Amino acid sequence: MNPVYKLRLSISILFFIALFIVTWPLYQYHFDVDGIGYAAVAHHYLDGNLKLAVNGFWNPLHSWLAVPFMKAGLPDWAAFKVSNAIFSIGSLVVLHSLLNKFSLSDWLKTSIQLSSVILLMYYAYSELTADALLVFLLLVYFNLIKSGSFFSSIQKNLLAGFIGACLYFDKSYGFPFFIFHFIVIHLFLNPDKKQAVKQLAAGFGIFALFTFPWIYALHWKYGEWMIAFGKFNAHWDFSKGPMPGPVIQPPPYEGSAAVWEDPWHVRKNNLSNVPFLQIALHQVRVILFNFQQWLISIHELSFLASAILLMSAVNYFIQKNKTWLFLIITLITLPAGYILLHVETRFIWALSFVFMIAGGILMQQLFAAININKWQRLFIWLIFFGSFLLEPINKLKDQAFKHKEFFDTVDMMKQNSIAGKFISNTKKSECMVVAYLSKSSYYTIAKPSYTTDELLEELDHYQIRYYFFYYSSLQEKEEFLSGKIAAKAKQIREPETGLLVLDLY
Repeated sequence: MNPVYKLRLSISILFFIALFIVTWPLYQYHFDVDGIGYAAVAHHYLDGNLKLAVNGFWNPLHSWLAVPFMKAGLPDWAAFKVSNAIFSIGSLVVLHSLLNKFSLSDWLKTSIQLSSVILLMYYAYSELTADALLVFLLLVYFNLIKSGSFFSSIQKNLLAGFIGACLYFDKSYGFPFFIFHFIVIHLFLNPDKKQAVKQLAAGFGIFALFTFPWIYALHWKYGEWMIAFGKFNAHWDFSKGPMPGPVIQPPPYEGSAAVWEDPWHVRKNNLSNVPFLQIALHQVRVILFNFQQWLISIHELSFLASAILLMSAVNYFIQKNKTWLFLIITLITLPAGYILLHVETRFIWALSFVFMIAGGILMQQLFAAININKWQRLFIWLIFFGSFLLEPINKLKDQAFKHKEFFDTVDMMKQNSIAGKFISNTKKSECMVVAYLSKSSYYTIAKPSYTTDELLEELDHYQIRYYFFYYSSLQEKEEFLSGKIAAKAKQIREPETGLLVLDLY
């Protein structure tokens, strides 16, 4: 065997570590707004404040795993990125095992293994929290199912139940996905249906044993039984006319950076008094829209994705091979629940590797059936692997130094002694991150339409000291400076082009 094939796991790990270290200066600044919630939760655990640590929107597993790195002194954004790197190395290890369970040539296994380094680099850097960990956990789960004795081993199904609980602890979608996928694989792949009942009971028993304490903790904090609070992903909006309620949404707790730390506190009962037919029609529109988004998402994983899925189905109906059935079930069930709510490509990153495996098997079959020269084969293989690498490489190129401006704004605030409560007219997500990084509190303008007098009243009510006014034209700046809010300011500074900072007290 070629020594590169034999050492493909070690080479891929060393390749990933080297790339991660070399590219750290380019991507060290990334801090997306969702990271606020996970990082705040980790800090609450560090501080021993369990009531605040329990969160119905941000599941706890990545925060738990980041705590040791933060305790060791790493900054929040570094702790989560380093943990993402560790999860990605774990994904390479599991992927190596998973590839050995399919009929792929050694050179193809090696090519998939090494190509996956680039994918995992992108996953580790482009989202601060949860998604890279989800890739690792899903690969562990898929690898367990593909182990030879899975459908005859109670112990492995018990382990599957534990992994399912970990999926839920990472993202709330893991709860319904595990239940649905676990039932489907036993229904379609387990040859012994009587044994399947016992294995389902064992897996679900362990799943319930580990998940119930967290569900109870959510009930303890919020007073309701739930697996998570997912209102924002449902995209319900049945309101007509101006929204009632206050203009400003304060952070959920004293000292919190922004409302996004725990969005439970901004929920609204906007389904009351809505006819059932209207809700049903809205849900149909959501499903149709999300089906389009699913198609977009899988083609961001690979522009060959739909062809791979279609040909996998054709091969299954011709061959009745359970390998194809496993691949099809996995490719369909992971995004299925998201289509009911909200689809993003990062939710299904793990399918990149499943598509690559299925596509690799199809390509091997193609080349066994046709006779072409080695250069034509090489060209086709380059297209195949390029279809998976094109988007990650393009995104990595675009994301160099992404969010550095957040840290620049934090430095500006320190230099100008700006700290405490502030608000802004635009750039809400950016200001939430800046507030977290600067240990300030950002008060969000939540109402889409309001009067200046309403805003001034609430600025006084919350004693908000700073107003960040972002403008894009000189006319916009001059109109604002002639208005009531500017007239209230004790001091107006322009620390950078496009931003006025009003000191209101």
